[in-house]
Amino acid sequence: MTTSPEQRAASRAYQEKLPKLAIEPNSRIYVRLNPMSHSSQPMQSEFLGMSHYEFILLRMPSVPGLLERLIPRTVMEIRFLLEGAVNTFSADLLSYSVRPALILYATYPDRLSIMKTRQHHRLVCALPVALTTAHGDAAGIVCDLSLGGCRICLELTGQSGLRNLAENDEIVLQIPLSAAEAPAGCTAAVRKVEITGSRLSLGLSFNDGQKEFSASVNDYLHLSRALQQ
Repeated sequence: MTTSPEQRAASRAYQEKLPKLAIEPNSRIYVRLNPMSHSSQPMQSEFLGMSHYEFILLRMPSVPGLLERLIPRTVMEIRFLLEGAVNTFSADLLSYSVRPALILYATYPDRLSIMKTRQHHRLVCALPVALTTAHGDAAGIVCDLSLGGCRICLELTGQSGLRNLAENDEIVLQIPLSAAEAPAGCTAAVRKVEITGSRLSLGLSFNDGQKEFSASVNDYLHLSRALQQ
């Protein structure tokens, strides 16, 4: 069955009013069934994918009694973290399958709520950095930077001791924020560790009381934003 130009135009106009979900497949999400119920608890789940503007696919955990609650048109509240902001939307359950895993088909959202959680603006960058840790020293790249912290990416070689880094470990950084000055030094705490193959990504928060370093970061951020405008 073919659609007329008028029907296609109406479909495009409808889609333009819907949000574009910017979430990668296999991302962690949290799902609440019947969110208005006080007994409803979020379940850590997995976002499998979607057909834009049509439906979404979710992989649910094995929770006792969950199947009895999966009634068509059941409202679900879905949350996920993206670039430091909590994204929330509602969807209605369409159907589900139980093999090889519990997969839910749900309606595509018609609105999306975004709540920023970061206190400081983050600037995407590519600055060289030298780091010193209790597990060894290394060089890497600062991938994003703010007054409160940064994200560092580096390649691990062999049986690098940096694989043993954990949350709350202290490290020392040297970051060249100005071509006219020596690299700015600071201490930071590890807040997040991600290892994929030989690639290590560290989420760091700068320790308090480092006034000179904070001033250098602030100058760099202001200059970078001015150049981008």
